[in-house]
Amino acid sequence: MTKRFGNFTPILWITSFCLLHFSALSDAAIEARLDRTQLALGDIVTLTISSDGSNDLKQIDLAPLEQNFEVLGQSSSSNMQIINGSMSRSVTLRLDITPKRQGNLQIPVLQAGSDLTQAIAVSVGPPVVATSGDSTLNFRAQVDQQAVYVQGQLHLTVTIERAVNLDDLNVSELNIENAYVHTLEQQTFQRTIAGKPWIIHELRYAIFPERSGTLTIPSLRLSGREIVGGGGLFSRSRSGRLLTRNTEPLIIEVKPIPYNYPNDAPWLVAERITLNDSLDAVTEITAGQALTRTIKLSGQGVQGVQLPPIAQQLPDQLKTYPDQPIIRDQESRDNLQAERIESTAIIASGPGNITLPEIRVMFWNSKTNALDNAVLPSRTLQVQPRADQTPNGERPRDAFVMGPPPARDANPSEALAFDETTLVEQDKAKLWRWVSAALAVIWLITLIWALHSRKQGVARPTSQPNNLSTNSPLQSAINAARNNDAGTCIQQLHRLTKNISAEQPGLTLEALGKAINSAELEQAIQVLLASRYGTNPQAWKGNKLAQLLRDKRQSLQNLQLQGQNKGALTLYPM
Repeated sequence: MTKRFGNFTPILWITSFCLLHFSALSDAAIEARLDRTQLALGDIVTLTISSDGSNDLKQIDLAPLEQNFEVLGQSSSSNMQIINGSMSRSVTLRLDITPKRQGNLQIPVLQAGSDLTQAIAVSVGPPVVATSGDSTLNFRAQVDQQAVYVQGQLHLTVTIERAVNLDDLNVSELNIENAYVHTLEQQTFQRTIAGKPWIIHELRYAIFPERSGTLTIPSLRLSGREIVGGGGLFSRSRSGRLLTRNTEPLIIEVKPIPYNYPNDAPWLVAERITLNDSLDAVTEITAGQALTRTIKLSGQGVQGVQLPPIAQQLPDQLKTYPDQPIIRDQESRDNLQAERIESTAIIASGPGNITLPEIRVMFWNSKTNALDNAVLPSRTLQVQPRADQTPNGERPRDAFVMGPPPARDANPSEALAFDETTLVEQDKAKLWRWVSAALAVIWLITLIWALHSRKQGVARPTSQPNNLSTNSPLQSAINAARNNDAGTCIQQLHRLTKNISAEQPGLTLEALGKAINSAELEQAIQVLLASRYGTNPQAWKGNKLAQLLRDKRQSLQNLQLQGQNKGALTLYPM
């Protein structure tokens, strides 16, 4: 075989290589990406052009780009891989560009061979003017709006502009009373101010006020030590003077809940709310079989704990088995997005058509400043009969009736064989019964020993660090109480007591109010537990408990944060 096909091996290799080469060419495509689209005149941004084919991006025509942008530098790289006989190649071209003028500009369509990139819209503002008297270091803070609704999202951007090399660059932690603070994505880039290159650090925060009235964003402090060159070619740099800056405090108006917001709907303010149902493509189900319905409530500019439970009024023909909800937050550079996912197993008892009613979630749209709602339309399910269902009537009796045993006097030899077989089977049954009894005794002894060892062991409480800025059980309990969600509220309060028990071992949920000398809080927690675990569970209203937890926030946080030191935010200079 080898000798027969040996002369054709080079031809096969050349053919395979050509097929791979031409397949790569046929799939070639280029893509353009810009790291930022909101610029100031003098900013330097990176335009990345990548290709999955064999286009030579170095020969790309940049004349359309140079009409509105200046190309300061470029670099390229390529990569080739062969996996399981399949060859893939990627080429990347990076361009450092700066806008030539202000206004709404566009990264034009660029052509490489027969492939084209997509256009990218860019907004260029006026050049940034240094606001500080110092010509090497500036520090300022600004918000995106001067008024926000209670529990609405407020963006705070802290900007550091430096024209010197700094070591140990630190910003004090942002602590705001009666507000939840979430740190968003940080960014570092280069900008030209007054003809001088500057390094820009941007820190972004999402702030959610918890009370109407006035919100004060305190002054932040920046500190860093200047790095000074030694003066010689082989001399080492040394630390210079310590530089500090402070931002101005900001006063924000926090508006209360509008009067035209429905009283029977939980307060929810967001930029956008959407509903998605996993049953969109399902129209038929089978009676007696479980079907899982998953509904996802998504919000932009809102926390996950603020999303209310999804109210489902399912028909009586369906048996429902809800699962624990999944709540999670996703942060981006400019926003905080949240999801609440609720899954319910539903079983139809019999065939027919079942209509699932409409689901509607009311919210206040912070973009339009008006009442809005997210709607999941009603849908009809066609329930088919079970496949194993048989027509009505008598079942065949012979299949369930055993035949008579063989007659002992019909055939003596057969009767004797039957008796011997019966005795052997009886002996085996007795043996297995004794083995089963012995195993049961061994298992019982092991269980008693394990319970005795657990009683004699010493429980070691684990201390978990509390992070009030990202995942606060106290704030989660407050939001759950606002939404009248007793199960989630109890769960978050147990998390809170677990954190506190590191300093006060043995603290229980019932004794949480007593730990801070609050009889009202102790009584409100008892009402919460009775509504969930009492002999007569009732609907629970959590407004009073939410107010008490907000009023006692400082006392509870002092217990939770006892013995902990919170470090400052550290920036690593580039």
